[in-house]
Amino acid sequence: MRGVRERLDEILSEKTCVVGIGNPLRGDDAVGPLVAEGLLAGEGPPEGISVVNAEDVLESHLFPVAESDAPNVLLIDAVRLEGAAPGSLVLGRLEELECADDGCSTHKLPLSAAADVFALHGKKTFLLGIVGANTDFGTEIAEGARESAEIVALWIRSARSR
Repeated sequence: MRGVRERLDEILSEKTCVVGIGNPLRGDDAVGPLVAEGLLAGEGPPEGISVVNAEDVLESHLFPVAESDAPNVLLIDAVRLEGAAPGSLVLGRLEELECADDGCSTHKLPLSAAADVFALHGKKTFLLGIVGANTDFGTEIAEGARESAEIVALWIRSARSR
């Protein structure tokens, strides 16, 4: 996870729009909204970071995010990654991640299509994926996925103050 945190700090050194994606009613798919809620709670996100809790309707937030003044978009979502333990993290430019085009996301709008819209507006799009084990409707988020989501929120909150 150390390399992930260092890369995250690099991304967050510029203005960044953090977008939490996922369905809170589908187990580990709730990690994106959980991170977004954690950042919006209390004093809110740190300076230079805007947060959108898109839940499972990213398409409804595409253009407000694309038109924001942040040069970076950080999508946070549950991902499927063969052989990775639940709660594991993956971070990179969306177009460079293997899982970006092979359906690692569980949502209707492919993340690559969202990244294309953001790119047309001059944005760099990153995915911070938290590996999920169970995204069945009505299930609880697994402890490993919850812990990773909480850690990610703490990292984002502290990145701008380092």
